[in-house]
Amino acid sequence: MREQLLALAERRAQLVARAGSERAAIDALLAPADAAATLAASLVRAARSAQEMAQRHPLSVVAGVALLVALRPRRAAVWLSRGWSLWRLYRGARGWWLRFETSGAASGVPNHAP
Repeated sequence: MREQLLALAERRAQLVARAGSERAAIDALLAPADAAATLAASLVRAARSAQEMAQRHPLSVVAGVALLVALRPRRAAVWLSRGWSLWRLYRGARGWWLRFETSGAASGVPNHAP
């Protein structure tokens, strides 16, 4: 009876280890899909937010369209690309700042990572 229990415990340990390695493999396979799903969710959230803003402030939408027409499409495209570049610069700098801040360097506390 004791031998059967030891064999069962050993088999259980093998199955638990196998399940852990399978979970890690599945996580590695799904990581790109997870990133894409996160991006899609944030795009949907941004679109809904823009739609709600447009419904609350229709005059702002009309003013924005009038501005685009007044600036001409080519000039508007240039300004949109500049704005997009500035937005990306801001997001990158914010990421660096948050990493710097969480490392303790911004607060004057030395970071002694092992």
